[in-house]
Amino acid sequence: MLNQSKKIYIVGIKGVAMSNLAIILKKMGKEVAGSDIEEEFITDELLKKNKIAWQVGFDPKNVPANTDLIVYSAAHRGDKNPQVKEAKKRGIKIISQAELLGRIIKEFKTAIAVCGCHGKTTTSSLLSYALIKLGAKPSYLIGSSDFNGYPGGDFTGKNYFVVEADEYGVNPPFDLTPKFHYLAPDYILCTNIDFDHPDIYNDLNEVKKAYLKFFEKMHSFSSNDKKYYKSSLIFCADDESLMTVAKRLPKMSFLTYGYGKKAHLQIVNAAIKSQHSSFELVCHPELIRLAAKRGRFDKISLGTFQISLFGEKNVSNAAGVILALLRLGFSPDKIKKAIADFTGAKRRFELLFEKNGTLLFDDYAHHPNEIKASISAARLRFPGKRIIIIFQPHTFSRTQILLKDFAESLSLADQVFILPIFSSARENPKNFKITSKDLVKLSPNTLIFADSKSTLYKYLISNIRYQDIVFTMGAGDVYKLKDDIIKIIASR
Repeated sequence: MLNQSKKIYIVGIKGVAMSNLAIILKKMGKEVAGSDIEEEFITDELLKKNKIAWQVGFDPKNVPANTDLIVYSAAHRGDKNPQVKEAKKRGIKIISQAELLGRIIKEFKTAIAVCGCHGKTTTSSLLSYALIKLGAKPSYLIGSSDFNGYPGGDFTGKNYFVVEADEYGVNPPFDLTPKFHYLAPDYILCTNIDFDHPDIYNDLNEVKKAYLKFFEKMHSFSSNDKKYYKSSLIFCADDESLMTVAKRLPKMSFLTYGYGKKAHLQIVNAAIKSQHSSFELVCHPELIRLAAKRGRFDKISLGTFQISLFGEKNVSNAAGVILALLRLGFSPDKIKKAIADFTGAKRRFELLFEKNGTLLFDDYAHHPNEIKASISAARLRFPGKRIIIIFQPHTFSRTQILLKDFAESLSLADQVFILPIFSSARENPKNFKITSKDLVKLSPNTLIFADSKSTLYKYLISNIRYQDIVFTMGAGDVYKLKDDIIKIIASR
């Protein structure tokens, strides 16, 4: 299907993953166009830069007559979208974004999938960046519009492909198949397992089962030959849920990284500073034995590494990338140089503005554990400073199920302004009684409800102080408030 399709039409092309997919397909020699809503997206400029056109709306008449393939995602009603239904009538081939991505990675010599409920975008973009700096010319697709001046999706050759693997459903509520089940990579790097999508999974155990099935696709695990296992799974040893799943796999099938002594690659002497983070990595002898077949090194300590990222979680994510690169055969010294200047993906602890020590950041954190990690990183980087968060809850279902956890995590900041819930296109707000006010009730001393932009701005004008650290935070469109917030900070 992929080889035969020359003209591809993408429904919902402005979604981050879809726009990055569009860029890859175009660079593979395909003719690419698509459709989406009129609202401005973070990917608009990216599509324009790559000369990929899109139409506003989903009028069935707008599907080009000579289209070979229609691609859809979970957004905009999935395969129930009017343009997708029209394609079925015309006999045009249709495919989900997840299934198409599964076919694309088969085109590459080595495919590395990065998964995890938190940190996978930072981790996959760092891995892609490192491979670029190492001269490996990777192709990649991550869940961000850009990182360090590079687009979130690119096709430069068929040796390496890095893909951010998503556990979300293919087409809810009609098809809840986890999207990463369509992938069959050569390596999997997993950062953690958590309960993040209550519209797809009933509980954490269901999430664990989905991840286990994904891991088991790497091997049949039926051979007794020890050479059969090539340790192609890379896990964070500090995540309890992930390691519970790992116990159900053969020990020879995975390597681990983390702060604990049992990790194959252990993080020690980590130091978070205002401009960078540094840490030492110590190798378990078993890792040296495994890696010696390709990238040779013979010291227990690999020395000190430095990254332009902050927080214990990002140090951990970097260690996971380093372990993956060691497994691929790259030397520690070259890896140190390759990762040093990575500053992060867009909307991940992204610095937007600074004046006289007052800073504005934007962060995608939309789960209690992500919020907790971001605040912790801010505390380590800016000790003694006030942390102010403008938080926009994302999806009614997530807010309802994790309400108490959200209140607990947000309360770690000094002041939080809560905006109305940003609904997913896949849920009907009328089906929920939950509101942002319910979140505020759980921690009234720290959380304040702002029912509109004008109310929020009044709060900010009277609350922002000299050298405060301010965040816009959430997976919705809260980042669009940055220009007005910058004006407020600049005027203080």
